[in-house]
Amino acid sequence: MRLTKKEKEVLGRQYAEGLYRGRIESPADLPALKNRRDWQEAPEYERRNIISELATMARDELLKAGHNRETVLKYVGKHIRHW
Repeated sequence: MRLTKKEKEVLGRQYAEGLYRGRIESPADLPALKNRRDWQEAPEYERRNIISELATMARDELLKAGHNRETVLKYVGKHIRHW
């Protein structure tokens, strides 16, 4: 599965907004991602990598916006894979 840089940025922002509003728990819950055929057909390791990337982008956006680091990591940290 391939996402362009722009698609990743948009999905990362959507995830950050969903977290902020309390509507989305995981990047995998994003409707724009769940409805993609290539997402549905992607192997599990590719999905985990994309989830980690989107969670990292959302973390960065929320921290940049001034949200509490501990709170952000509490919600996003479980989705970020450490290499």
